[in-house]
Amino acid sequence: MISLFILGLFLLTFLWNLYYARHWHRDLSVCLDFLQDHVYMGEQAQMTERIENRKRLVLPILEVSFHTDRNLSFLNYENTQISDYVYKRDIFSLLGNQRITRKLTLICTQRGHYRVSESWLTTFSLLHDRHFSVEFPADAELYVYAARTDVSDIIVACERLMGNIQCAKKMYEDPFAFSSIREYTVTDPMKTINWKASARTGELMVNTFESTLTEKVMLYLDLEDSAILKYEYLVEASISLAASIAQKLITRGMEVGIFANISIRPERSWPGSSEAQVVLIEPAGGRKQLNRIEQTLTRHKTAGTVIPFTRLLTGKYNVPDNIRSQYAALFSSETSDDAVMIFISKNADRNQTAIQNYIGRSRQAIWIVPCTKNETCEVKTPANIHLIRREVERS
Repeated sequence: MISLFILGLFLLTFLWNLYYARHWHRDLSVCLDFLQDHVYMGEQAQMTERIENRKRLVLPILEVSFHTDRNLSFLNYENTQISDYVYKRDIFSLLGNQRITRKLTLICTQRGHYRVSESWLTTFSLLHDRHFSVEFPADAELYVYAARTDVSDIIVACERLMGNIQCAKKMYEDPFAFSSIREYTVTDPMKTINWKASARTGELMVNTFESTLTEKVMLYLDLEDSAILKYEYLVEASISLAASIAQKLITRGMEVGIFANISIRPERSWPGSSEAQVVLIEPAGGRKQLNRIEQTLTRHKTAGTVIPFTRLLTGKYNVPDNIRSQYAALFSSETSDDAVMIFISKNADRNQTAIQNYIGRSRQAIWIVPCTKNETCEVKTPANIHLIRREVERS
């Protein structure tokens, strides 16, 4: 009798395990998502982990595991293992038709574009002698933008230079951008007379309008770090400067573009080698333009290979035929004259001649040179190039 009971128990366990193995993952889902689409380096981000069991079968033990980049570290190290990635494993117990949501906090220690593309669910048999696993796709994406830095002195220099360029250009009035009312002069056309203001003051008054000249800024960012002794912290400082300048100027209503040599293929980049790429984003304004610039900068690999900045400025880079006309726009008078040029390059000795020849003698520009604090950085520039030396702490 006891032997029959034991045999029946083993048979029941076998049938249950067979049924459980076939049905435990049905109508089961896991969703990983970041609450923010972007944060800044050094800030915290939140990730939601949602598991839903849409069937009546109970799951006593369910392990949910996934991994993230090492630059995204969890604030709570419980059930976390760090090696080449950060491996996270959480344990749940789900009743039938139950949903559980957890919020995880991560510290973003490095600029970059991070994705969590897969997760694994694991459960165990009734006697814990067998385990069953299944892989679920995930689509969690987070941009960690470069850290913000103080660029107030650069913005002041840029606005001063922009004023000089505007005064040197012929101004055309925009009839849809009203500015003020002033007294009539013999050179004013009749269509600009404000008859209501004239009747109120007893003298002829005319409307004045803002200029149609658009305030544009073009950033030329050099990310080359090809010397034997690497200065990755200066490259990161250069990226932070470019992102901070773009953010300040765009929020002030200006149009900003960027030209840079980066070491990873971004969206809509130019074809070339597997890593070294060139990015040209034409000047535009608005939050969408700022996001495009900052997302492009997040994809740069600091230790990657880039195209020498000198080759790009001198036109010696072998540009594919399908984008040759776009590349040539960098050297056209329209692109250069309409925008204030801001160069960010730590390679002062290597790029000085190329930058000066590109700017010429008749145009004005700003050149920012990130350099190690307390180290000499002698750069002589002509009067039309405003040089700003930015010291960076060695790290």
